[in-house]
Amino acid sequence: MDIDLPVSIRRQPDYTTCGPTSLHSVYAHYADPISLEQVIEETVKVPGGGTVGVHLALHALRRGYDADMWVCNVRHWDPTWFQTRTDYAAKLEARAAAMGLLDDPRFGPMVRSVREYFERGGRVHWDELTPRRIGNVLKQGFPILAGTNGTYLYQAMRETAEGTDDVRGDPFGHFVVISGYRSRDMTVCIADPLKDNPLTGTQHYRVGVYRLIGAIYLGASSDDANLLVITPKGGRAARG
Repeated sequence: MDIDLPVSIRRQPDYTTCGPTSLHSVYAHYADPISLEQVIEETVKVPGGGTVGVHLALHALRRGYDADMWVCNVRHWDPTWFQTRTDYAAKLEARAAAMGLLDDPRFGPMVRSVREYFERGGRVHWDELTPRRIGNVLKQGFPILAGTNGTYLYQAMRETAEGTDDVRGDPFGHFVVISGYRSRDMTVCIADPLKDNPLTGTQHYRVGVYRLIGAIYLGASSDDANLLVITPKGGRAARG
């Protein structure tokens, strides 16, 4: 399997806009004329800057796209919820209430966005992330927006608000777009909004697929850990 979608990506304007810049890249792939500035302005932000996957997905649904999210963050999603028919939004609201987070400035809006996500027809999947699953989505012509642990993806130093610090720092979340997959050497092509990233210093590069999958799972530390596939209405990605 050798797939390379022609995905372009702008440079993120600041350190906190990787999510909307990646979303804009997917819109541009579908010839959607929306500007990057509008996507940034309309995307819900979390305290401290940045955003989370469900806010990006909801932006796409409001623009008339379909949205599918593959989630693997056990901080928020319990694996047993996916074994029977479950009202996921109600479960997330119950968990937030039990933890006293319904009015939290970060988690409260996130829980409300999940409710609207389902009301607008968004779907959530709990499946093992595999190279084949990534390749099968790309084979359908759909780029994938990935919420990752940037520290692991880049193999970079942890960070504080003041800069990098291997002792006091924390891992950071980062959104990228997966635009290709090559099975012969088990690599994926990444479109990265961070131009001066510490891995390659370029916005298009290849990385091992298992490095990427590990970074997605570890994205749970920053409330990421998901794959988001948005498609034009009626063109939903098969689960693969």
